[in-house]
Order: sequence, then C-alpha cells, then structure tokens
Amino acid sequence: MSILRLENVQRVNTIDSGSSLSRISFEAEEGEILALTGETGSGVGTLLRIIAGLERFDAGNVYLAGKNHGHKNNSARKIGMVFQGNALFPNLTLFENVKFGLEGSKKTIEDKAKSCLILVGLKRDAEKYPSEVKAEDQFRTALARAIASQPDFLLLNEPFSGLRPMKKNQFISEIRELIKKVGITTVLDTRDKEVALSFADRVAIFHKGYLQQLAVPQIIYQDPVNSYVANFFGKRNEVLATATNDGFYTSFGFIDDERSKNYSNKAKILFRPEEVKVKKSLRQALIGTVRQCSYFGDHQMVTLEDDLGKSILVKSSPNRVYNTGSNVFFTLKTFKVEDAY
Repeated sequence: MSILRLENVQRVNTIDSGSSLSRISFEAEEGEILALTGETGSGVGTLLRIIAGLERFDAGNVYLAGKNHGHKNNSARKIGMVFQGNALFPNLTLFENVKFGLEGSKKTIEDKAKSCLILVGLKRDAEKYPSEVKAEDQFRTALARAIASQPDFLLLNEPFSGLRPMKKNQFISEIRELIKKVGITTVLDTRDKEVALSFADRVAIFHKGYLQQLAVPQIIYQDPVNSYVANFFGKRNEVLATATNDGFYTSFGFIDDERSKNYSNKAKILFRPEEVKVKKSLRQALIGTVRQCSYFGDHQMVTLEDDLGKSILVKSSPNRVYNTGSNVFFTLKTFKVEDAY
C-alpha cells in the first residue's frame, strides 16, 4: 500500500517562488525509506515543502494514506517532521520537548513521550535540556517527538548535516534500524549522496525540476539512466571504442567482449574507478600512464592517461606504489556499453 503518492505535480517558477517542478510522479510504500536528492535548484526542497503542505503547487495531486490532500494546508496532514537543526525548544527538557503538541489526557501524553524516549535510547536523559546533550541526541529527541504524534509518515530534511563525520555512518545505521523497527514510511531530503545511498530503500534524483531516476541504491549507482545521474554519485569513466566482431578497440588497448557484436561502429565504455583491476603484466590487459596519484588512507585515486592525453580515474589499494610517468596494466571487472552518437 502506498502511503504517499504524487501524480503529475507541477510547480511553475516565478521570481520569488523557488524552484520549478515538472510533472513529478512517484509513490512511497508503507514502511519504505525514500530519499530525495539533487543539487541546489533541483526542486527537492520545494517538493518536500509541497508534500508537507507548506507550499502550493500549480497542477497535479498529492495523496497521503489514500486521501487526496491537494492544496490543503499542513494541519490537515498527519506528518511527523524533523527539519535541519531539529528545532527543539531550548528552555524545555527533552521530555517536555517530546510532550509538546501531543493531544490527550496528561497520563496519555506522558506515557507516549516516555515510550518514544525509551525507543530512541534517551530514557536516562529525559530531564536534560537540549544544550546538555550532543547533536546526535538532539536529533533522537526530535525524532521521538515526530513519532509520538503517530503520523502517517515522516519527513526528514537534511537531518544528519550537523553530525561529526567520524560517527556519522554508525549513527545513520542506527537511525535507519530504528525507523525500520517502527515501520513508519519516511521521506528524506538530503544533498549528501552517501546518506541517500546508505540510508534509503530507494533514491529519487532530481535535476532542474525533473525526476531523473527512481530506483534502489545499487541500480542508481551501477546502472544510471544518464550521465547526469552517473556523475552525481561520483566519477564515472567514459572511453570511446571501435566495435568489431572480436571486441572493442580503445586508446588504452583491446577489450575482448562479445557485446561488441551488438554495435555497428563507435561505442562508449563506461565504468567506475573501483571497477578497474590493476595487473602485474600486459597479458590481456589495457595500459595507461600514471599522471597523478592521491592518497586517502584506505585507498588511492590514480589518474591514468593514454597516448592522446585522455584520462581515466582508478581506485586502488593504499599499499601499491605508483610513480608518475610509469605504465600501469589493468583490466575492467565490469563495465557498461552504450552507443556513441
């Protein structure tokens, strides 16, 4: 069952109205975590505000839990929202923050708040103020407050942007597990590509108001629909090739691959830096010249060039030594082939 469904939502851009949107349609299923991502001006922020009922749109429909909410304001929508900065009341304790806005008897409200603080692991910190806890626990408090209202789904706006990099991945994993335990549908707006890929069940990438691709993270990364999506999630190498019945001839050497028979002449070989395997010998390998090498602790990024100055990027182990100007032999673990127009 889809908890959130958009049908041809359109927003025409004006001078002060934010980004435009062009006939956006997608669904978020019950219990699914869906990430919306794109560069500044992609329309993601505008779309999130439309879903929340904070901004109007020009055409289309927004269905929440099967009901068409159209242009109704956010008070008519059962949405739990956690925005960037968490928006906690500094003069209230964590317990009081979670209680704020809940309806029912005093006991009902307090029981809901307590159970949600226990859920996010903050039972012992309930009487502390936001300034007395770390950023991760401020987020947990905001999440507990959003869940306590028993919404149809959650909206998270850049929730992990203020976290310390060293603990970020672990914390994101914990929050994903928590949300999955609750089973609540969640829509996440983030510019952080790693967060989008690691946190969500599916990722929707936008560019200039258009939905480019919506798929599971593995498909988004490994089988992007176009060059924009491919390069948004990191460098993708592109090498021109001549297709023959035997394989592909490139400026880095020959690739023996039966797919060459499906192409009449020119083709593009597409692959990620981590899909390159460095070899010790030229046997059945391609060859490139080292132009630059950058060390990142757990890996190296090596720039290889052909005789014409065309370069590719290779992700390599941290222990291998690369000398500028030396030749490197390599093969491709996997790659895509497209027509070169």
